[in-house]
Amino acid sequence: MKFTSLSFLLFFLVIYCLHWMIRGKFRLGFLFLASFAFYAAWSIPFAFHFLTIVLLNHFFNKQILKNKSSFWYPVSLFVNFGNLFLFKYFYFLWDVFFQLTGSIWFAPESIQSFLNSQFGVDSITLPLAISFYTFQMVAYTIDIKRGNAEENPSFLQFALFIFFFPQLVAGPIVRHGEFFYQLEVWNAKKEQLFEGYYLVFLGLFKKVVLADNLSPVIEPVFQNPELYDGFTNFVAMFGYSARVYCDFSGYTDLARGLGKLLGINLPENFHAPFLSGSVRELWTRWHMTLATWIKDYIYFPLGGSRVSELRGYVNLIVTFTLAGFWHGANFTFIIWGFLHGVMLSVERKLELIRKPDKTLKTPKWKKFLGVLYAFGFFSFTIAFFNGSSVPNSLTMLQKAFTGGAGIRTNKLELILYTIILTFILNYIQTKPSFPRPNWSTKLSFGFLLLFSLVITILLGYLAPGGTEFIYFQF
Repeated sequence: MKFTSLSFLLFFLVIYCLHWMIRGKFRLGFLFLASFAFYAAWSIPFAFHFLTIVLLNHFFNKQILKNKSSFWYPVSLFVNFGNLFLFKYFYFLWDVFFQLTGSIWFAPESIQSFLNSQFGVDSITLPLAISFYTFQMVAYTIDIKRGNAEENPSFLQFALFIFFFPQLVAGPIVRHGEFFYQLEVWNAKKEQLFEGYYLVFLGLFKKVVLADNLSPVIEPVFQNPELYDGFTNFVAMFGYSARVYCDFSGYTDLARGLGKLLGINLPENFHAPFLSGSVRELWTRWHMTLATWIKDYIYFPLGGSRVSELRGYVNLIVTFTLAGFWHGANFTFIIWGFLHGVMLSVERKLELIRKPDKTLKTPKWKKFLGVLYAFGFFSFTIAFFNGSSVPNSLTMLQKAFTGGAGIRTNKLELILYTIILTFILNYIQTKPSFPRPNWSTKLSFGFLLLFSLVITILLGYLAPGGTEFIYFQF
């Protein structure tokens, strides 16, 4: 059930109306059942599989709360990461074994035959949202172990924390301290409802009008870069940067907006990342809930920057290489994460050499060059992020920088306009949100009605068939 579909609109309208009619603990149970139904609309068997994982985690957490040294802690980590590995990384590892050994036991046909004979299926299906819900549950368990989470929620509270449908599929990754307290005082202020409404339509604009119209223009280039000329390959990488921002931040806007309409504030996941002056700054503004997750649960446990200089660089590279691997079981993602880790290490080394005075304001021209550099690096590494294979990605970069001959797309203007609009949207994120908290009810409603009318017209004229959100695959 896509957020951009009519079926979801009808689903949410029913949920929204009933949600505010139901009082007390019944509201909690109702919203959990609605979230379960939302997931089950994709797959009923996997919905019960997901529910089983949540039940197990609730049991593990209760035991760990009683005894921080409980053996249930490593069991919990094994169950969660084992579940993630089985569905997401099994084929990747099996293929590595096959490449290394050449044994028929590791051949794809052998796996397919085994699954068919034993389970009646041809392949292992990747469950929707498995990466996001795994990270959210693991973070909570680790926080309990560290003594940073003492809420002791009921099963319904914990289940809603994990299942909450606006952010279930692609985040943001919510932490316990950002969620449970809101269940104690469940209400929505006027400004919260207005902002939720605004975020929903902003998310639709980013996703449906911008990202979905750009997708059919640039995807053929990524699939067959050898067929297109160097300039088209070059522009396609920048176009995909705009697309992934509009698609993913659009989903986040929708998730946060829907959450606000239901009285739950979800954390911001993007804050003008393409206006960053460095790759380091970009990662403090891009997919912020994942960035803080890998910092708190991978980078800091490795020692962070509190170790030797060389070890600190290794920690950065390992952390971001693992972050790349989280995105998908493909060497392209590993290389993408590795490159970001290397660049962050280079930036840190340059900072140690220059020792800049942080009290001085950065000149505008230097800030502008920094934005070009950070956005450029992000876009060039996109060749690996969206590449189907390493050779495919290298072909794209080679053609982009050598100006090879080939087909030139006739939609360059669309890519350019979308990139410009993307930067405008980034700039808007640096300004106070609309509608303003100090606006009157009449003015706020007037703004929202006008905004809705404009967006509806744009959706009607510019919406293509619609594509899945990019981060649904992770």
